[in-house]
Amino acid sequence: MRETKERINRLRQILEQLRAQTDTLWERFVTLTLERILSGQLRDFLDEVEAEIQGLSQYLVEADCEIDRLRADLQERRRGLEERIALLEPLAHRTSTQNHLSMMLSRVEGLEAYLLGKKDVTQEAFDLHYKRHTTAPGDLLYLRIRLLTTRVAITAATHSKNLSELALELIASAPDIDQIKTELSTLMTRVECVSDLSRYWLAYLDISSAKAD
Repeated sequence: MRETKERINRLRQILEQLRAQTDTLWERFVTLTLERILSGQLRDFLDEVEAEIQGLSQYLVEADCEIDRLRADLQERRRGLEERIALLEPLAHRTSTQNHLSMMLSRVEGLEAYLLGKKDVTQEAFDLHYKRHTTAPGDLLYLRIRLLTTRVAITAATHSKNLSELALELIASAPDIDQIKTELSTLMTRVECVSDLSRYWLAYLDISSAKAD
């Protein structure tokens, strides 16, 4: 998750740099176009603008691709987490901790009563230790297995919870990425607008030159 946050922060920094470059390009184009027309230097100015547009557009596309890669990476990580959670949850539920503790407690009580010669035991303990003549080694093996499966249940439940929290963090980061994507799209639109206006003025110059000839 730390890597994802770092990538998002880097994208924000890149976005701010591109925003500053886009604002500068837009202000230069708006404020200097008329001046260059009057001074007869419009074509040279538009050539400079076009060179800036090409460089800026490349950076914008690269940032957009990085956003898409981050999105795809998050989706893949979420899918992997969901698969792991799906494997852990049935194990945690199937080996219910409470059920195991109750069964182990009953078996321990019966085993204790059997070993100490107590007769005031529950019917379940009587069936296990007197009626069926269960041996102590068998009971100890049973308890060992139950303890192991209970530990598995607790571990599975803990891992499932941790993975679920991580999945929620990934989901929570999606709006931030979408916001960066939206703001980047706005910058790309502004650059395209300058490019369209620049082509318009170049076409105007070509037409004017043709008429003059």
